[in-house]
Amino acid sequence: MANAPMFARAMGLPARLALYTLLCLGLMVVGSQFDAMKSFRSLAAGVINPIQAVLAKPFIYLGDMAEFFTVHGELVRENRELSNEQQRLAIQLQNYRLLQAENTQLRKLLHLPLPAGTRPLAAEITHIRPDPFDRRLTIDKGALEGVVAGRPVIDASGLVGQVTLVSPTSSEVSLLTSSEQAAPAMDQRNGLRLIVSGTGSDDLLEIRYLGQHADVRAGDVLVTSGIDGVYPAGIPVARVLRVEPQRQTPFARAVCEPIGEIGRHRHVLVLLEHHKAAK
Repeated sequence: MANAPMFARAMGLPARLALYTLLCLGLMVVGSQFDAMKSFRSLAAGVINPIQAVLAKPFIYLGDMAEFFTVHGELVRENRELSNEQQRLAIQLQNYRLLQAENTQLRKLLHLPLPAGTRPLAAEITHIRPDPFDRRLTIDKGALEGVVAGRPVIDASGLVGQVTLVSPTSSEVSLLTSSEQAAPAMDQRNGLRLIVSGTGSDDLLEIRYLGQHADVRAGDVLVTSGIDGVYPAGIPVARVLRVEPQRQTPFARAVCEPIGEIGRHRHVLVLLEHHKAAK
């Protein structure tokens, strides 16, 4: 008689797989056909579901955090894009307003009544000297367009200055407010003839040697008298702000403001003699 093995041989893997498969099938059949497993499933669900909920919370929190950072990044990007778009639109609006102001000023120049015997030549300011006492600028019209030295330069409001240097394609204009410039003028209220001089400031003009009893008052409007043969008569020059008596001198000083909008626009008119055609 053969001796029995000392240790029982374990069930092989294929046999165990087959056994577990049959057991599962049996449980499935019993569960589907009878209610014997219903109470067990309810009990198991009551135990397993809370555990699943607790284990799932970290993943839910991670998902929420990932969504938060994603949304935050998108909001930051959209905010940056909107800020750039706002700046671009602000620049466009500013350029539009500048163009609108230039267009308005050009329309005024086109409809400006001109002194007799003159014809207008529109010019654009291309350069302004930085010297506050030597108020000169450069325009883009010169001898080729018929510009000659000495011709008056105006804007839509009044006198701006005088052409003092001419090249073929550009000209230099000395502003009326330059300390070296002066213009014969006439008080519109009473016809009194005066000399209006520059002070070096674009906002101020003056009458330097005014008689103490001269009939000049604040608010009087001064226009070119036309007696010098340079400035045609009737161009608005200045408005009197105040009259200041001078100590130890028989003269008074009248402080005026220029009527021409000096230094505020890019376009001016050069008044050429009407009988001279442009070259």
